[in-house]
Amino acid sequence: MRRIAIALLLLCAPLALHAQETVLYKCTDAKGAVTMQNGVPCAPGMKQDVRRIGEVKTVPVPVQKPKVDEPPDAPVYGEFIQVGGPRTQRTPAPEAAGLPAPPALFQCTTWKGETYLGETATPEPKCAPLAITGIDGNSAFQMGSACEVKYDECSAIPAEQLCDAWYRRLDDADFKRRYTNGDTERERQAAYESIEAKIKASNCSTVAPTPAP
Repeated sequence: MRRIAIALLLLCAPLALHAQETVLYKCTDAKGAVTMQNGVPCAPGMKQDVRRIGEVKTVPVPVQKPKVDEPPDAPVYGEFIQVGGPRTQRTPAPEAAGLPAPPALFQCTTWKGETYLGETATPEPKCAPLAITGIDGNSAFQMGSACEVKYDECSAIPAEQLCDAWYRRLDDADFKRRYTNGDTERERQAAYESIEAKIKASNCSTVAPTPAP
């Protein structure tokens, strides 16, 4: 019994102190007496049962890693809708307050969903081509052409937004004249100068008007 008590003490105490594996031997002799031995095998002729108690592993304290700022998500580019140059911030000159308001402008939308600024509320209608097919439904041999008349829908720009709308129109005209070919260079230059002249003659002018002699 003394050996059993010693073995139990060895089972309870050293397990908490030692990290290595503990091997216990249960020995039974011919008379049925049982003894527990720590790390010592049973004597020859005795029945032996081996019990292994694994080491008690400790969990290390997690090390807090410094926070790393993740790079921002890359921008997702969609379809490029509008072609135009950079918008220049403009404000009317104080001396232009006595000039008349600029001509009316209209925000128009075509039958294709395209938008533009125009000077008339009723632009000329456009003819959308129609496909012509034969009686058998074959369009390979067309004998003529046809179109459907389409009208643009326009709404007037409010008076308080007229100057910004004319500036925007001037920027678009400037962009078009800079990136043009020889066939339309004069036409686009003339369009730019016409818009610029209307702005300078109105209270949207960003340049002080020249006093009358």
